[in-house]
Amino acid sequence: MLARSQARLVFRQEMSANYKLALYLSAALISCAQFAGAQDDKAKDDKASFDPKKAQDGGLGMPTPYDKFLALDQLVPSGDINWNQTFRKVAVDIDPDQFTEKDTVIPMVLGVRIADGVMAVKARDVELLNKAASDIETLAKRMGVADTDLNRARAVRAAANKKEWLNVFMELGFFQQDIMKKLEDKESAARTTLLIVAGWLQGARYTTTLIEDHYSAATSNLLREPKLVEALAAKMDTLPADSKQNAAVSKIREALPQIDKIINIPLDGSVPKESVTELNRLATEAVKAALATK
Repeated sequence: MLARSQARLVFRQEMSANYKLALYLSAALISCAQFAGAQDDKAKDDKASFDPKKAQDGGLGMPTPYDKFLALDQLVPSGDINWNQTFRKVAVDIDPDQFTEKDTVIPMVLGVRIADGVMAVKARDVELLNKAASDIETLAKRMGVADTDLNRARAVRAAANKKEWLNVFMELGFFQQDIMKKLEDKESAARTTLLIVAGWLQGARYTTTLIEDHYSAATSNLLREPKLVEALAAKMDTLPADSKQNAAVSKIREALPQIDKIINIPLDGSVPKESVTELNRLATEAVKAALATK
């Protein structure tokens, strides 16, 4: 009886933590092409119907793979996913001091490491989370973010060392937002785009790796986000001519339309397993190209 009580307690704690993470994720981290419809102020009991003519593009924020991680938790039998193994298989190992070009290269590498940090939280890997947070801090400084604006990187590491994972998740989310706010001016628009796209590609590597290992029609459907990919491709098309000449940028621009064809499926459709593998290949080659330039 005592063992059962303890098991129920652990289960409730885990569900509570996941619920809090999901709420926070919805409020702070899930970012994509956002649309807002008009709402009838007179409607009290029923929601107003959506009028697409009044929709507004809310712009792009930093996508995160964490929403897909939560969905995989629901679709894959409990305990079957080895998050730490997947993290160590996909995460990149870099020396941030090797990257010096702050307008094109560093933003892409920073986006990749932010995605690694999100996965480190899910994997609860203190060692690699500390490394990711340190790299993010170094790269952000090289992009001109002041040291006083990077206190949250230290807060992330402090919470991780105490294994306070909910606090880690929240601090990492706020840290990400702080960086993005510092890049809101028009002069930083290109760098922001590269950061967002590279981060999404690294997140796609994690997601496709997990779906390959736990493939089903339901898990493959988590890849269906054509509007986001279209928005990412459109943003890449607006980059300055000198940025487009970068080899990694060219690789990404070539990959996005191919990725769009893979994930642009009907609501009740699915992505074949071989297409999941192809998506993983495209994302991996794009990320490797970004890391190959200094």
